[in-house]
Amino acid sequence: MKKLIKTRNILLLTLALSAGCKPNLDLLNPQELSTDTYYLTADQLETTIIPAYQALIGRVQGGYARSLYYELLAPGDDFNHTFKWEPMYQDTYNTPASDGMASGTWKDLWNGVAASNLAIDKITNFTGQIDEQRRNRMLGEAHFLRALHYMHLACLFGETVPLVEKPFSSDADYYPTNSEKGQVFALIVSDFQKAAELLPVRSVLYANAAQKGRATKGAAQAYLAKAYLYRPILESGQKAEFAKAEAELKKVIESNEYRLVDYFKDNFAESTENNAESVFEIQMHNGPGWLGDDISSSWRWQEIGMFDGTGGSWWNLAPNKKTHDEFEPGDPRKYMTLWCENGAKHTQVDGKVTSYPDWMNNLATNKDLYGTRKYCPDVQVADFDNGINDRLLRYADVYLMYAECLNEKGDITGAKFYINEVRKRANNIVPSEQPHLWYQHSRGTIPDVDGLLAKDTTINGVRLNNIKNVIAHERYVEFTGEYLRYFDLLRWGSADPKWLEPLKQLGWTERATYYPFPQAELDNNKNLRGNAMNN
Repeated sequence: MKKLIKTRNILLLTLALSAGCKPNLDLLNPQELSTDTYYLTADQLETTIIPAYQALIGRVQGGYARSLYYELLAPGDDFNHTFKWEPMYQDTYNTPASDGMASGTWKDLWNGVAASNLAIDKITNFTGQIDEQRRNRMLGEAHFLRALHYMHLACLFGETVPLVEKPFSSDADYYPTNSEKGQVFALIVSDFQKAAELLPVRSVLYANAAQKGRATKGAAQAYLAKAYLYRPILESGQKAEFAKAEAELKKVIESNEYRLVDYFKDNFAESTENNAESVFEIQMHNGPGWLGDDISSSWRWQEIGMFDGTGGSWWNLAPNKKTHDEFEPGDPRKYMTLWCENGAKHTQVDGKVTSYPDWMNNLATNKDLYGTRKYCPDVQVADFDNGINDRLLRYADVYLMYAECLNEKGDITGAKFYINEVRKRANNIVPSEQPHLWYQHSRGTIPDVDGLLAKDTTINGVRLNNIKNVIAHERYVEFTGEYLRYFDLLRWGSADPKWLEPLKQLGWTERATYYPFPQAELDNNKNLRGNAMNN
Protein backbone atom coordinates (compact mmCIF):
# COMPACT_ATOMS: atom_id res chain seq x y z
CA MET A 1 0.00 0.00 0.00
CA LYS A 2 2.91 2.39 0.71
CA LYS A 3 4.08 2.21 -2.89
CA LEU A 4 0.56 2.12 -4.26
CA ILE A 5 -0.14 5.53 -2.78
CA LYS A 6 3.04 6.83 -4.40
CA THR A 7 1.89 5.77 -7.88
CA ARG A 8 2.29 8.58 -10.39
CA ASN A 9 0.02 7.47 -13.25
CA ILE A 10 -3.23 8.35 -11.49
CA LEU A 11 -5.81 11.03 -12.12
CA LEU A 12 -5.24 13.40 -9.22
CA LEU A 13 -8.05 15.91 -9.16
CA THR A 14 -7.06 19.33 -7.83
CA LEU A 15 -10.02 21.14 -6.39
CA ALA A 16 -10.48 24.56 -7.92
CA LEU A 17 -11.89 25.65 -4.59
CA SER A 18 -8.33 25.48 -3.26
CA ALA A 19 -6.46 26.66 -6.32
CA GLY A 20 -7.55 30.27 -6.50
CA CYS A 21 -8.73 29.99 -10.12
CA LYS A 22 -11.38 28.20 -12.17
CA PRO A 23 -10.47 25.83 -15.02
CA ASN A 24 -11.92 26.24 -18.50
CA LEU A 25 -14.59 23.56 -18.51
CA ASP A 26 -15.15 23.90 -22.26
CA LEU A 27 -11.74 22.50 -23.21
CA LEU A 28 -11.47 18.75 -23.90
CA ASN A 29 -8.46 17.14 -25.52
CA PRO A 30 -9.54 13.76 -26.98
CA GLN A 31 -5.92 12.59 -26.81
CA GLU A 32 -5.81 12.93 -23.02
CA LEU A 33 -7.43 10.90 -20.30
CA SER A 34 -10.20 12.51 -18.30
CA THR A 35 -12.45 11.46 -15.44
CA ASP A 36 -15.12 10.68 -18.06
CA THR A 37 -12.96 8.47 -20.29
CA TYR A 38 -10.66 6.64 -17.89
CA TYR A 39 -12.65 4.74 -15.24
CA LEU A 40 -13.98 1.99 -17.51
CA THR A 41 -12.66 -1.13 -15.77
CA ALA A 42 -12.60 -2.36 -12.20
CA ASP A 43 -8.82 -1.93 -12.03
CA GLN A 44 -9.08 1.63 -13.28
CA LEU A 45 -11.87 2.27 -10.80
CA GLU A 46 -9.51 1.19 -8.03
CA THR A 47 -7.30 4.20 -8.74
CA THR A 48 -10.06 6.68 -7.86
CA ILE A 49 -9.30 6.12 -4.17
CA ILE A 50 -5.53 6.65 -4.26
CA PRO A 51 -5.57 10.47 -4.58
CA ALA A 52 -7.74 10.70 -1.45
CA TYR A 53 -5.11 8.75 0.49
CA GLN A 54 -2.32 10.80 -1.09
CA ALA A 55 -3.99 14.06 -0.03
CA LEU A 56 -3.43 13.10 3.60
CA ILE A 57 0.28 12.88 2.84
CA GLY A 58 0.05 16.12 0.87
CA ARG A 59 0.57 17.35 -2.66
CA VAL A 60 1.13 21.01 -1.75
CA GLN A 61 3.06 20.39 1.50
CA GLY A 62 -0.04 20.78 3.62
CA GLY A 63 -0.39 17.16 4.73
CA TYR A 64 1.30 14.85 7.20
CA ALA A 65 4.45 14.59 5.09
CA ARG A 66 5.46 18.16 5.68
CA SER A 67 3.41 20.69 7.64
CA LEU A 68 0.14 19.35 9.03
CA TYR A 69 1.93 18.37 12.24
CA TYR A 70 2.57 22.06 12.91
CA GLU A 71 -1.12 22.89 12.49
CA LEU A 72 -2.18 20.11 14.85
CA LEU A 73 0.54 20.32 17.53
CA ALA A 74 1.44 23.98 17.88
CA PRO A 75 -1.86 25.26 19.38
CA GLY A 76 -1.62 22.87 22.31
CA ASP A 77 0.07 23.47 25.66
CA ASP A 78 2.51 20.60 25.03
CA PHE A 79 4.71 21.99 22.19
CA ASN A 80 6.40 25.37 21.60
CA HIS A 81 8.01 26.79 18.51
CA THR A 82 11.76 27.32 18.85
CA PHE A 83 14.07 30.17 17.95
CA LYS A 84 14.52 28.50 14.57
CA TRP A 85 11.11 29.68 13.37
CA GLU A 86 10.32 33.27 14.17
CA PRO A 87 7.59 34.13 13.70
CA MET A 88 5.52 30.96 13.75
CA TYR A 89 1.89 31.94 14.14
CA GLN A 90 0.38 28.54 14.87
CA ASP A 91 1.05 28.69 18.61
CA THR A 92 0.31 32.41 19.02
CA TYR A 93 -3.48 32.12 18.44
CA ASN A 94 -3.14 34.95 15.96
CA THR A 95 -2.56 33.19 12.65
CA PRO A 96 -3.24 35.62 9.77
CA ALA A 97 -5.46 34.63 6.87
CA SER A 98 -2.44 35.07 4.59
CA ASP A 99 -0.44 32.33 6.35
CA GLY A 100 1.01 29.97 3.77
CA MET A 101 1.06 26.92 6.02
CA ALA A 102 -2.66 27.08 6.80
CA SER A 103 -3.35 27.69 3.12
CA GLY A 104 -1.38 24.60 2.12
CA THR A 105 -3.28 22.49 4.63
CA TRP A 106 -6.60 23.86 3.34
CA LYS A 107 -5.64 22.98 -0.25
CA ASP A 108 -4.54 19.43 0.47
CA LEU A 109 -7.60 18.65 2.57
CA TRP A 110 -9.91 19.96 -0.16
CA ASN A 111 -7.97 17.88 -2.69
CA GLY A 112 -8.87 14.93 -0.49
CA VAL A 113 -12.56 15.86 -0.40
CA ALA A 114 -12.63 16.28 -4.17
CA ALA A 115 -10.89 12.97 -4.76
CA SER A 116 -13.26 11.21 -2.36
CA ASN A 117 -16.30 12.73 -4.07
CA LEU A 118 -15.03 11.61 -7.47
CA ALA A 119 -14.42 8.10 -6.14
CA ILE A 120 -17.89 7.86 -4.57
CA ASP A 121 -19.49 9.03 -7.81
CA LYS A 122 -17.52 6.71 -10.11
CA ILE A 123 -17.84 3.64 -7.89
CA THR A 124 -21.57 4.18 -7.25
CA ASN A 125 -22.36 4.65 -10.96
CA PHE A 126 -19.98 2.03 -12.35
CA THR A 127 -21.75 -0.30 -14.81
CA GLY A 128 -18.85 -2.56 -15.76
CA GLN A 129 -17.94 -5.98 -14.41
CA ILE A 130 -16.88 -5.90 -10.77
CA ASP A 131 -17.12 -8.20 -7.78
CA GLU A 132 -19.64 -6.86 -5.27
CA GLN A 133 -17.28 -7.23 -2.32
CA ARG A 134 -14.64 -5.27 -4.18
CA ARG A 135 -17.12 -2.51 -5.01
CA ASN A 136 -18.26 -2.32 -1.39
CA ARG A 137 -14.72 -2.17 -0.10
CA MET A 138 -13.76 0.65 -2.48
CA LEU A 139 -16.93 2.61 -1.76
CA GLY A 140 -16.33 2.15 1.96
CA GLU A 141 -12.82 3.52 1.60
CA ALA A 142 -14.10 6.55 -0.31
CA HIS A 143 -16.70 7.37 2.35
CA PHE A 144 -14.13 6.84 5.11
CA LEU A 145 -11.63 9.17 3.46
CA ARG A 146 -14.19 11.90 2.79
CA ALA A 147 -15.21 11.80 6.45
CA LEU A 148 -11.59 11.89 7.58
CA HIS A 149 -10.77 14.90 5.39
CA TYR A 150 -13.88 16.72 6.58
CA MET A 151 -13.04 15.89 10.18
CA HIS A 152 -9.66 17.55 9.69
CA LEU A 153 -11.23 20.56 7.97
CA ALA A 154 -13.82 21.09 10.72
CA CYS A 155 -11.28 20.63 13.51
CA LEU A 156 -8.89 23.13 11.94
CA PHE A 157 -11.20 25.66 10.26
CA GLY A 158 -14.57 25.17 11.97
CA GLU A 159 -18.00 23.86 11.06
CA THR A 160 -18.79 26.53 8.44
CA VAL A 161 -16.45 25.13 5.79
CA PRO A 162 -18.39 24.45 2.56
CA LEU A 163 -20.34 21.22 2.23
CA VAL A 164 -19.31 19.62 -1.07
CA GLU A 165 -20.74 16.14 -1.65
CA LYS A 166 -20.36 15.57 -5.41
CA PRO A 167 -17.82 16.18 -8.19
CA PHE A 168 -17.88 19.57 -9.82
CA SER A 169 -19.92 19.69 -13.02
CA SER A 170 -20.59 23.39 -13.60
CA ASP A 171 -18.95 26.75 -13.05
CA ALA A 172 -21.23 27.46 -10.10
CA ASP A 173 -20.00 24.34 -8.29
CA TYR A 174 -16.59 25.93 -7.84
CA TYR A 175 -17.98 28.70 -5.67
CA PRO A 176 -19.82 27.02 -2.78
CA THR A 177 -21.09 28.93 0.19
CA ASN A 178 -20.67 28.11 3.87
CA SER A 179 -22.34 25.04 5.29
CA GLU A 180 -25.22 25.37 7.73
CA LYS A 181 -24.81 24.48 11.39
CA GLY A 182 -24.63 20.72 11.94
CA GLN A 183 -24.30 19.76 8.27
CA VAL A 184 -20.61 18.90 8.33
CA PHE A 185 -20.90 16.88 11.53
CA ALA A 186 -23.86 14.99 10.06
CA LEU A 187 -21.86 14.19 6.90
CA ILE A 188 -18.88 12.98 8.92
CA VAL A 189 -21.08 10.67 10.99
CA SER A 190 -22.99 9.41 7.95
CA ASP A 191 -19.82 8.70 5.99
CA PHE A 192 -18.13 6.82 8.82
CA GLN A 193 -21.34 4.83 9.35
CA LYS A 194 -21.47 3.88 5.67
CA ALA A 195 -17.79 2.99 5.72
CA ALA A 196 -18.29 0.76 8.77
CA GLU A 197 -21.09 -1.08 6.95
CA LEU A 198 -19.16 -1.54 3.71
CA LEU A 199 -15.57 -2.19 4.77
CA PRO A 200 -14.18 -5.61 5.71
CA VAL A 201 -12.46 -6.22 9.04
CA ARG A 202 -8.71 -5.89 9.23
CA SER A 203 -7.85 -9.61 9.10
CA VAL A 204 -9.89 -10.11 5.92
CA LEU A 205 -8.50 -7.03 4.20
CA TYR A 206 -4.90 -7.63 5.21
CA ALA A 207 -5.04 -11.24 3.96
CA ASN A 208 -4.14 -9.55 0.67
CA ALA A 209 -0.77 -7.91 1.32
CA ALA A 210 -1.53 -5.25 -1.31
CA GLN A 211 -4.41 -3.99 0.84
CA LYS A 212 -2.37 -3.50 4.01
CA GLY A 213 -2.72 0.04 5.31
CA ARG A 214 -6.11 0.72 3.77
CA ALA A 215 -9.14 1.73 5.81
CA THR A 216 -10.97 -1.10 7.59
CA LYS A 217 -14.27 -1.60 9.38
CA GLY A 218 -12.48 -1.14 12.72
CA ALA A 219 -10.95 2.14 11.56
CA ALA A 220 -14.36 3.46 10.50
CA GLN A 221 -15.95 2.43 13.81
CA ALA A 222 -13.13 3.94 15.87
CA TYR A 223 -13.24 7.21 13.94
CA LEU A 224 -17.01 7.32 14.22
CA ALA A 225 -16.58 7.07 17.99
CA LYS A 226 -13.98 9.82 17.90
CA ALA A 227 -16.37 12.02 15.90
CA TYR A 228 -19.02 11.56 18.61
CA LEU A 229 -16.49 12.61 21.27
CA TYR A 230 -15.26 15.49 19.11
CA ARG A 231 -18.77 16.82 18.47
CA PRO A 232 -18.18 19.98 20.55
CA ILE A 233 -15.37 20.85 18.10
CA LEU A 234 -17.12 19.68 14.94
CA GLU A 235 -20.44 21.33 15.84
CA SER A 236 -20.02 24.28 18.16
CA GLY A 237 -22.28 24.33 21.22
CA GLN A 238 -23.13 20.62 21.10
CA LYS A 239 -22.16 18.07 23.73
CA ALA A 240 -20.02 14.97 23.27
CA GLU A 241 -22.09 11.85 22.66
CA PHE A 242 -20.48 9.37 25.04
CA ALA A 243 -23.09 6.62 24.79
CA LYS A 244 -22.86 6.50 20.98
CA ALA A 245 -19.06 6.54 21.13
CA GLU A 246 -19.07 3.74 23.69
CA ALA A 247 -21.17 1.52 21.43
CA GLU A 248 -18.78 1.93 18.49
CA LEU A 249 -15.65 1.42 20.60
CA LYS A 250 -17.15 -1.73 22.08
CA LYS A 251 -17.55 -3.12 18.55
CA VAL A 252 -13.88 -2.49 17.85
CA ILE A 253 -12.80 -4.15 21.09
CA GLU A 254 -15.10 -7.16 20.68
CA SER A 255 -13.93 -7.70 17.09
CA ASN A 256 -10.63 -9.08 18.46
CA GLU A 257 -8.91 -7.60 15.44
CA TYR A 258 -6.49 -5.45 17.46
CA ARG A 259 -4.27 -5.60 20.53
CA LEU A 260 -1.69 -3.47 22.26
CA VAL A 261 1.74 -4.47 20.98
CA ASP A 262 4.21 -5.53 23.65
CA TYR A 263 6.54 -2.58 23.20
CA PHE A 264 5.35 1.03 23.11
CA LYS A 265 8.32 1.90 20.87
CA ASP A 266 7.09 -0.40 18.10
CA ASN A 267 4.33 2.07 17.31
CA PHE A 268 6.80 4.59 15.91
CA ALA A 269 9.36 2.59 13.92
CA GLU A 270 9.39 1.86 10.20
CA SER A 271 10.09 -1.86 10.72
CA THR A 272 6.89 -2.34 12.77
CA GLU A 273 4.35 -0.43 10.69
CA ASN A 274 0.74 -1.59 10.33
CA ASN A 275 1.12 -3.72 13.44
CA ALA A 276 -1.62 -5.20 15.62
CA GLU A 277 -2.12 -1.89 17.45
CA SER A 278 -2.50 0.21 14.33
CA VAL A 279 -6.11 1.14 13.60
CA PHE A 280 -5.21 3.63 10.85
CA GLU A 281 -1.93 5.16 9.77
CA ILE A 282 -0.58 7.33 6.96
CA GLN A 283 1.44 5.21 4.54
CA MET A 284 4.71 7.04 3.97
CA HIS A 285 7.28 5.94 1.40
CA ASN A 286 10.82 7.31 1.06
CA GLY A 287 11.78 7.22 -2.60
CA PRO A 288 15.00 8.15 -4.38
CA GLY A 289 14.52 11.92 -4.34
CA TRP A 290 13.75 14.50 -1.70
CA LEU A 291 12.48 17.53 -3.60
CA GLY A 292 9.76 17.22 -6.21
CA ASP A 293 10.31 13.57 -7.08
CA ASP A 294 9.36 12.01 -3.75
CA ILE A 295 5.94 13.15 -2.56
CA SER A 296 5.19 10.40 -0.06
CA SER A 297 7.97 10.73 2.50
CA SER A 298 7.98 12.29 5.95
CA TRP A 299 10.03 15.32 6.96
CA ARG A 300 8.84 15.12 10.55
CA TRP A 301 12.13 13.97 12.13
CA GLN A 302 14.02 16.78 10.38
CA GLU A 303 11.56 19.53 11.28
CA ILE A 304 10.32 18.66 14.77
CA GLY A 305 12.47 15.71 15.87
CA MET A 306 16.10 16.07 16.88
CA PHE A 307 17.71 19.12 18.53
CA ASP A 308 19.02 21.97 16.41
CA GLY A 309 22.36 21.35 14.79
CA THR A 310 22.37 17.57 15.24
CA GLY A 311 22.84 16.11 11.80
CA GLY A 312 21.49 19.29 10.24
CA SER A 313 18.08 18.98 11.88
CA TRP A 314 15.82 22.03 11.91
CA TRP A 315 14.02 21.63 15.27
CA ASN A 316 11.23 24.11 14.54
CA LEU A 317 8.71 22.80 17.07
CA ALA A 318 9.57 21.05 20.32
CA PRO A 319 8.00 19.46 23.42
CA ASN A 320 8.16 21.88 26.33
CA LYS A 321 9.05 21.44 30.00
CA LYS A 322 5.42 20.89 30.94
CA THR A 323 5.33 17.86 28.65
CA HIS A 324 8.63 16.59 30.05
CA ASP A 325 7.31 16.96 33.61
CA GLU A 326 4.00 15.23 32.89
CA PHE A 327 5.72 11.83 32.83
CA GLU A 328 5.78 10.05 36.18
CA PRO A 329 9.10 8.85 37.59
CA GLY A 330 9.79 5.36 36.32
CA ASP A 331 7.72 5.74 33.12
CA PRO A 332 9.80 4.36 30.20
CA ARG A 333 7.57 6.17 27.71
CA LYS A 334 9.34 9.41 28.58
CA TYR A 335 12.55 8.16 26.97
CA MET A 336 10.81 6.61 23.98
CA THR A 337 8.91 9.86 23.38
CA LEU A 338 11.52 12.55 24.07
CA TRP A 339 15.17 13.25 23.38
CA CYS A 340 16.04 14.25 26.93
CA GLU A 341 18.40 13.82 29.87
CA ASN A 342 19.44 10.21 30.63
CA GLY A 343 17.68 9.14 27.46
CA ALA A 344 18.58 7.63 24.10
CA LYS A 345 21.61 8.57 22.05
CA HIS A 346 21.55 9.61 18.41
CA THR A 347 23.93 8.51 15.65
CA GLN A 348 24.52 11.00 12.84
CA VAL A 349 24.98 10.01 9.22
CA ASP A 350 28.74 10.49 9.64
CA GLY A 351 28.79 7.96 12.47
CA LYS A 352 29.15 10.49 15.29
CA VAL A 353 27.17 9.46 18.38
CA THR A 354 25.69 12.30 20.43
CA SER A 355 23.67 12.50 23.64
CA TYR A 356 21.83 15.06 25.78
CA PRO A 357 24.98 16.82 27.16
CA ASP A 358 26.25 17.29 23.59
CA TRP A 359 22.93 18.74 22.46
CA MET A 360 22.82 21.17 25.37
CA ASN A 361 26.43 22.27 24.82
CA ASN A 362 25.67 23.08 21.20
CA LEU A 363 22.32 24.72 21.82
CA ALA A 364 22.37 28.50 22.09
CA THR A 365 18.86 29.00 23.43
CA ASN A 366 15.56 27.22 24.19
CA LYS A 367 17.38 24.82 26.50
CA ASP A 368 14.12 24.29 28.35
CA LEU A 369 12.67 22.51 25.30
CA TYR A 370 13.22 18.93 24.17
CA GLY A 371 13.43 16.78 21.07
CA THR A 372 10.69 14.48 19.78
CA ARG A 373 12.02 10.94 19.54
CA LYS A 374 8.70 9.53 18.32
CA TYR A 375 8.98 8.83 14.58
CA CYS A 376 12.60 9.99 14.70
CA PRO A 377 15.17 7.29 13.78
CA ASP A 378 17.97 6.72 16.28
CA VAL A 379 20.40 6.51 13.38
CA GLN A 380 20.17 9.39 10.94
CA VAL A 381 19.30 8.54 7.36
CA ALA A 382 21.31 10.10 4.54
CA ASP A 383 18.20 11.64 3.02
CA PHE A 384 16.37 14.57 4.58
CA ASP A 385 13.17 12.54 4.70
CA ASN A 386 12.22 9.02 5.67
CA GLY A 387 9.36 6.58 5.22
CA ILE A 388 8.13 6.15 8.79
CA ASN A 389 4.34 5.90 8.79
CA ASP A 390 2.38 8.36 10.93
CA ARG A 391 0.00 6.37 13.17
CA LEU A 392 -3.15 8.47 13.36
CA LEU A 393 -5.24 6.15 15.51
CA ARG A 394 -3.88 3.42 17.76
CA TYR A 395 -5.69 0.76 19.75
CA ALA A 396 -4.40 2.47 22.91
CA ASP A 397 -6.60 5.41 21.91
CA VAL A 398 -9.57 3.06 21.55
CA TYR A 399 -8.93 1.82 25.11
CA LEU A 400 -8.60 5.29 26.61
CA MET A 401 -11.61 6.68 24.73
CA TYR A 402 -13.59 3.68 25.94
CA ALA A 403 -12.40 4.26 29.52
CA GLU A 404 -13.58 7.86 29.18
CA CYS A 405 -17.02 6.74 28.04
CA LEU A 406 -17.30 4.21 30.86
CA ASN A 407 -16.27 6.82 33.41
CA GLU A 408 -18.92 9.23 32.14
CA LYS A 409 -21.65 6.71 32.89
CA GLY A 410 -20.19 5.84 36.29
CA ASP A 411 -18.54 2.51 35.47
CA ILE A 412 -15.37 3.27 37.40
CA THR A 413 -14.21 -0.35 37.56
CA GLY A 414 -14.47 -0.73 33.80
CA ALA A 415 -12.67 2.56 33.18
CA LYS A 416 -9.81 1.52 35.47
CA PHE A 417 -9.40 -1.77 33.62
CA TYR A 418 -8.75 -0.13 30.23
CA ILE A 419 -6.49 2.56 31.66
CA ASN A 420 -4.52 -0.14 33.45
CA GLU A 421 -4.06 -2.08 30.21
CA VAL A 422 -2.27 0.92 28.70
CA ARG A 423 -0.23 1.63 31.84
CA LYS A 424 0.73 -2.03 32.22
CA ARG A 425 2.18 -2.10 28.70
CA ALA A 426 4.15 1.06 29.46
CA ASN A 427 6.10 -0.83 32.16
CA ASN A 428 7.25 -3.62 29.85
CA ILE A 429 10.97 -4.28 29.39
CA VAL A 430 11.97 -3.26 25.85
CA PRO A 431 14.77 -5.61 24.74
CA SER A 432 15.23 -3.82 21.42
CA GLU A 433 16.15 -0.53 23.13
CA GLN A 434 19.63 0.98 23.40
CA PRO A 435 21.56 -1.06 26.00
CA HIS A 436 22.34 1.85 28.34
CA LEU A 437 18.64 2.62 28.87
CA TRP A 438 17.48 1.12 32.17
CA TYR A 439 14.16 -0.22 30.87
CA GLN A 440 16.03 -2.43 28.40
CA HIS A 441 16.60 -4.78 31.34
CA SER A 442 14.29 -3.55 34.14
CA ARG A 443 10.55 -2.96 34.21
CA GLY A 444 9.02 0.46 34.55
CA THR A 445 7.61 1.38 37.92
CA ILE A 446 4.46 3.40 37.30
CA PRO A 447 1.61 2.08 39.49
CA ASP A 448 -1.84 0.94 38.41
CA VAL A 449 -4.75 3.38 38.66
CA ASP A 450 -5.53 2.55 42.27
CA GLY A 451 -1.89 3.04 43.18
CA LEU A 452 -1.79 6.35 41.35
CA LEU A 453 -4.96 7.56 43.08
CA ALA A 454 -3.56 6.50 46.44
CA LYS A 455 -0.46 8.63 45.87
CA ASP A 456 -2.72 11.67 45.34
CA THR A 457 -0.09 13.18 43.06
CA THR A 458 -0.35 16.63 41.51
CA ILE A 459 1.33 17.00 38.12
CA ASN A 460 1.50 20.35 36.33
CA GLY A 461 -1.16 21.70 38.65
CA VAL A 462 -3.67 18.90 38.07
CA ARG A 463 -4.42 16.71 41.06
CA LEU A 464 -4.73 13.05 40.06
CA ASN A 465 -7.47 12.22 42.53
CA ASN A 466 -10.26 11.17 40.16
CA ILE A 467 -10.61 9.03 37.04
CA LYS A 468 -11.20 11.91 34.62
CA ASN A 469 -7.96 13.58 35.68
CA VAL A 470 -6.13 10.25 35.44
CA ILE A 471 -7.46 9.74 31.90
CA ALA A 472 -6.35 13.25 30.92
CA HIS A 473 -2.88 12.55 32.32
CA GLU A 474 -2.67 9.16 30.64
CA ARG A 475 -3.71 10.58 27.27
CA TYR A 476 -1.10 13.31 27.64
CA VAL A 477 1.85 10.95 28.17
CA GLU A 478 0.69 8.09 25.95
CA PHE A 479 -0.01 10.34 22.94
CA THR A 480 2.55 13.14 23.23
CA GLY A 481 3.29 14.27 19.69
CA GLU A 482 0.34 12.37 18.22
CA TYR A 483 -1.88 15.39 17.53
CA LEU A 484 -4.48 14.86 20.27
CA ARG A 485 -3.69 17.19 23.16
CA TYR A 486 -5.12 20.46 21.82
CA PHE A 487 -8.35 18.82 20.70
CA ASP A 488 -8.71 16.93 23.98
CA LEU A 489 -8.53 20.23 25.85
CA LEU A 490 -11.06 21.84 23.50
CA ARG A 491 -13.64 19.07 23.78
CA TRP A 492 -13.27 18.73 27.55
CA GLY A 493 -13.35 22.50 27.93
CA SER A 494 -16.76 22.66 26.26
CA ALA A 495 -18.19 20.86 29.31
CA ASP A 496 -15.82 22.10 32.02
CA PRO A 497 -13.95 25.38 31.37
CA LYS A 498 -11.11 24.38 33.71
CA TRP A 499 -9.60 22.36 30.85
CA LEU A 500 -9.24 25.54 28.78
CA GLU A 501 -7.14 27.27 31.43
CA PRO A 502 -3.79 25.89 30.14
CA LEU A 503 -4.61 27.36 26.74
CA LYS A 504 -5.89 30.65 28.11
CA GLN A 505 -2.62 31.08 30.01
CA LEU A 506 -0.88 30.96 26.62
CA GLY A 507 -3.18 33.61 25.12
CA TRP A 508 -5.90 31.42 23.64
CA THR A 509 -9.39 32.87 23.29
CA GLU A 510 -12.58 31.28 21.95
CA ARG A 511 -12.13 33.32 18.80
CA ALA A 512 -8.86 31.48 18.15
CA THR A 513 -10.33 27.98 18.34
CA TYR A 514 -9.85 27.51 14.58
CA TYR A 515 -7.48 28.81 11.93
CA PRO A 516 -8.84 31.50 9.59
CA PHE A 517 -10.05 30.61 6.12
CA PRO A 518 -7.23 31.45 3.65
CA GLN A 519 -7.62 34.99 2.36
CA ALA A 520 -6.92 33.88 -1.21
CA GLU A 521 -9.93 31.56 -0.99
CA LEU A 522 -12.19 34.36 0.23
CA ASP A 523 -10.90 36.68 -2.49
CA ASN A 524 -11.61 34.04 -5.13
CA ASN A 525 -15.03 32.95 -3.84
CA LYS A 526 -17.33 35.83 -2.97
CA ASN A 527 -20.00 33.36 -1.82
CA LEU A 528 -17.82 32.29 1.09
CA ARG A 529 -17.52 33.98 4.47
CA GLY A 530 -14.62 33.46 6.83
CA ASN A 531 -14.82 32.36 10.44
CA ALA A 532 -14.27 34.45 13.57
CA MET A 533 -10.52 34.60 12.95
CA ASN A 534 -11.12 36.35 9.63
CA ASN A 535 -12.98 39.22 11.32
